[in-house]
Amino acid sequence: MKEIKLTTQLNLIFTIVTLLTSLIFIIAFNQVLANMRIDQNKLQLFEYLQEVSDNIENPAGSSYNGYVIVFGNAVTDSNNLAILEGHYTAQSLYNKLRVIPGGTFDETIDEQNFYYQIERRPGNSAIIVFTSEAYLDVIGNSFSALVRASFIALVLLGNLIILMWSRITVLRVKRLQGEVQVLSRTNYQVPIEIEGNDEITDLALTIEKMRQEIQYSEKSKQEMLQNISHDFKTPIAVIQSYAEAIADGVSDISEAEVIIKQADLLNQKVKQLLELNKLEYLKDQNEFETVIIKDIIINIVNNQKYRTNIDFKIELDDSTYFGVKENFYTAFSNIIDNAIRYARTQIVITLKNKKLTFYNDGERINDKFIEQLFRPYEKGSNGQFGLGMSIVQKTCAHFNLLLKVENVNQGVMFTIEPL
Repeated sequence: MKEIKLTTQLNLIFTIVTLLTSLIFIIAFNQVLANMRIDQNKLQLFEYLQEVSDNIENPAGSSYNGYVIVFGNAVTDSNNLAILEGHYTAQSLYNKLRVIPGGTFDETIDEQNFYYQIERRPGNSAIIVFTSEAYLDVIGNSFSALVRASFIALVLLGNLIILMWSRITVLRVKRLQGEVQVLSRTNYQVPIEIEGNDEITDLALTIEKMRQEIQYSEKSKQEMLQNISHDFKTPIAVIQSYAEAIADGVSDISEAEVIIKQADLLNQKVKQLLELNKLEYLKDQNEFETVIIKDIIINIVNNQKYRTNIDFKIELDDSTYFGVKENFYTAFSNIIDNAIRYARTQIVITLKNKKLTFYNDGERINDKFIEQLFRPYEKGSNGQFGLGMSIVQKTCAHFNLLLKVENVNQGVMFTIEPL
């Protein structure tokens, strides 16, 4: 099927389905119709009996029916006995049916069905009308021709409709394919536009959203490279200038401390980049374990509280997360570092029923920026590059944790909890 065009596939499938369903319909309908035709044959025979009875002196003839008229046990008139194919004469037929009080009678002779209607009259008189399946054959042939013509018309019309629809559909798919093919050549600048309100339109909208994400990602990566280059350039220039000054004897050897600090700053930035990249390859859940979050938070706070005048308030239960301890430590450290940077007087950390919150009483985050805070490579409001927050977001997403940030009261709160 992969080598057959979509239009041909649709037409082929429609034809097969139509043939199968029509065949089943015809078989079932013919069975129902057979019973209806027998009843219809008996009904037309009864109506013919009424015609003969109403004009018994000069009964009308019929191509499908015959009659026998009896007065005083003697046949006085008969018509169209050939319908009975020589099985009866008028008298023998009456002799056979004389014991029947009246009404309907049918029999099968040599696999041929015959139907009779009998009307008894006073003085041993009677009217007998009869028919075979000739009427049914005519009706059946007419019906078969009608069904056959309807069936052929249904298949042809259906294939014509499906052909037109499939061509329109294929053309839309080809157009979408063409627009996707030119995306890379236009550097994802040209938007995808497909009219309609169906699955193809949904697919086009999804591709358009992907195009926008790729475009944003490419733009973000370019900005990141520019920002990192600028961010690395300053400490490298400082290290180079102080090293040259010391080598030339212009500066004292004690100023090597400046070089050490700048090298430490570069080291921290490189660690962030490596941490961000490492999360992309952390796939094996065999490395995951149940981690007591309280121990990590206490460890981070103990390492930070003597380096700042900010007051730490912590209230932690024994909740656990499933993941990698080292990654949790890095993510929580980044949040606390961020809180220290902005807090005025205090940082409040609480953990209850797996819900972990970090509150600081610093300046509220701009509403526009809060939506982009965790985007990779996003530059922060104070000019920093947001790699720390990107690491937090990727870590939480990797371990199925929900991360959100919101302005509350007189500060900002980060919340982490399982999905």
